[in-house]
Amino acid sequence: MKGTRNLTEGPITPTLVKLTLPIIATNFISTTYGLVDMIWVGKLGSDPVAAIGTASFFVNLAVALSTMITIGTGIKVAHSIGEGREDQAKVYIKNGFLMSVVLSVLYMVIIFTFKNGLIGFFGLGNDNVESMAIQFLLISMIGISFSIINTLFSTIINSLGNSKRPFKIFTIGFLINMLLDPILIFGLGPIPAMEVKGAAFATLAANMFVTVLFVFEAKNTHLFAKNISYKWKEMREVISLGIPITIQRVTFTVISIIIAKIIVNWGPEAIAVQKVGIQIESISYMTIGGLQGAIAAFFGQNYGARKLGRIKEGYHRALLLTMTFGVFISFIFILFPKPLFSLFLTDSTSLELGADYMRIIGYSQLFMCLELMTVGAFNGIGKTHIPPIFSIALTALRIPMAIVLSWHFGLNGVWMSIALSSVLKGVILVVWFNMTLRNLNKPVALNT
Repeated sequence: MKGTRNLTEGPITPTLVKLTLPIIATNFISTTYGLVDMIWVGKLGSDPVAAIGTASFFVNLAVALSTMITIGTGIKVAHSIGEGREDQAKVYIKNGFLMSVVLSVLYMVIIFTFKNGLIGFFGLGNDNVESMAIQFLLISMIGISFSIINTLFSTIINSLGNSKRPFKIFTIGFLINMLLDPILIFGLGPIPAMEVKGAAFATLAANMFVTVLFVFEAKNTHLFAKNISYKWKEMREVISLGIPITIQRVTFTVISIIIAKIIVNWGPEAIAVQKVGIQIESISYMTIGGLQGAIAAFFGQNYGARKLGRIKEGYHRALLLTMTFGVFISFIFILFPKPLFSLFLTDSTSLELGADYMRIIGYSQLFMCLELMTVGAFNGIGKTHIPPIFSIALTALRIPMAIVLSWHFGLNGVWMSIALSSVLKGVILVVWFNMTLRNLNKPVALNT
């Protein structure tokens, strides 16, 4: 298969870095869609930001559900490549795309049917905000198929060891989104100002174009084989790997919705602050997400080739990289919260609330990074069921902690509950994976 890179040979650290950097860049590009939207929509005030923040929970839920397919497909493709079974990898790829299309269509139908009740659940108490949220949600759902397919394309190509190509494709999409955002939000010449709807249409157009580019890439690299049929056995394997992670991410999204319901008690400004804060926090989330993707691909191929020594050494080196970045980003969030937040919202109330959010969340960034990287390690060796056990339990703990801490610290108590759960997850998962490493078979040799 063209574009495949062997990750089972060569120096470990350079291999990880070369694989990680394009994935980090790709994640940044993908996240920047939302950041650019927030920067421009933030100029309209906190109500439009709150509307997008509310609707985004259901967009995120779609992405969470899609991991049932994308994660499992990526793992099985990496294992197959490591085993030298290219034809089997193509079976998983073809099955993955069929399942992704079916899932996205079903989800879109459900959202269109229950849109009013879903947005109304938050009890925003503002008809204008609810109307904007519904508009943004519906347009976003039209593009959800493209978004899920793009994520699957990227995951598969990363699993083949070629992380540069998704970066280049997503960069083009980002440039399209960045160009269209101000034009569609504020209007230009004969193009009317569409405000919140404009942000959604800009992202939709960018995602559609990215899908077209990925399709051309698939043809050039022969990702698909016409003579390969869909196989239910392989579909079940993919879903069985993806379900634990999907349950975790769906649970996380549902818990986030409940937390948002609590935050509404402090008004639309608080919801806007959370939305913007999450976008800023995604800088660290997506950076380590790049390392997570690289670790999953690296571990996947080496696990398939049974080179367990490279897995152990790779994890320890990735741990050092993660800790270095986590400490750095924690200091940035704690020391410079207002300058970061003022890029999005500038009114005094939102700025004060946002500075508190950034400062409190800053103390948990190192541990969140450790959690994310270690999840990639578990995924790479096919043990996708372990991280969700701890993640679901400790993320659910946010709800009672948020209620209790908010009695004493107000809105800051909610932010504290999020930070504390991240600390616990990071510590426990690192300890558990090190225990798992000790249980792996003794390697024959360490190829560095």
